[in-house]
Amino acid sequence: MTARAPRLRRMNGPGRQRGVALIIALILVALATILATKLTFDGFLERRRTIGVLAAEQALQFGFGAEALAADVLIRDLQNSGGLTTLAGAWAQPSQPLPITPQDNPEGEPIGTLQGELEDLQGRFNLNNLARVITDATTHQVVQDPQPLEQFQRLLTLVGLEPKWAAIARDWIDADDMPGSPDGAEDQVYTSQTPPYRTGNWPMMSPSELMNLPGFGADRYRKIAPYVTALPSATVPVNICTAPSAVLESLAENLNGEYSPEFLANGRKQGCFPDLNAFRNVVGPKLLASLTGRYDQKSNYFRLTTRITLGTTEFTLYSLLLRGPAKVTPLTRSFGIP
Repeated sequence: MTARAPRLRRMNGPGRQRGVALIIALILVALATILATKLTFDGFLERRRTIGVLAAEQALQFGFGAEALAADVLIRDLQNSGGLTTLAGAWAQPSQPLPITPQDNPEGEPIGTLQGELEDLQGRFNLNNLARVITDATTHQVVQDPQPLEQFQRLLTLVGLEPKWAAIARDWIDADDMPGSPDGAEDQVYTSQTPPYRTGNWPMMSPSELMNLPGFGADRYRKIAPYVTALPSATVPVNICTAPSAVLESLAENLNGEYSPEFLANGRKQGCFPDLNAFRNVVGPKLLASLTGRYDQKSNYFRLTTRITLGTTEFTLYSLLLRGPAKVTPLTRSFGIP
């Protein structure tokens, strides 16, 4: 007698239906879990987004308060300094972080801190001075003033950069489409870049626009950044009382090595250094006439850097301030980028 092979029987009926129902239930539970997780995560992101927006708005309001405090300090300095703007003034002294307390509980636990720092922007070279024009004494035609270009060339050399960038920067600012010198660059150069773009042909809003110059790059910018600014005028003089060594020495071709950083730091502890008479004696009568209107002992343009901490969030507000005879006016504001 031979054994029969076992026969596979197809599962039908209640057992198979229970298995299918279990699989469907597991899929539904998985989908519900995914949906719940997504809703929870979306809710978390929305809360964080709302907190960030509210914190940024709060930080801006605290920044307005810092501007009001800075304005008061600058006006008091103008009234008490005899017209001089020096690094010995109260505006230039470092400040400690101020605690920010809740409005409804001034004595309560601080919710953050605020710290401000003022810098005299007329201690820097104003890049927009490159667009200055004068009337030629011989031809009586309006031409570009060569002195700011020469000063910027000297400044670039003093910080270890190529002087050719001065002409390229001037062409970026001027309104025409013709290179002002063999080193210049206009649309023909910029439209050949990848991606192509056009020359600014407008005063700079920020010194960081130097990085738009083809090949200038971030490394060069880091070297020149502490010594340049972009102010809304082409006739801003350098304050010899506050200018760093490189900017001061760039004013005239015979000043290289005359004012070391240590020499200036020691002399400025009590007030303006060098004063007008000492500076003029060093420059000499031969070059002094060419510097008329290029230097001064007072300043009108300042940058306020306000650092605000709210909980774990930090903000930095940069404010360009114009000091007039009776009030201080904010001209521009930016978060994160000076």
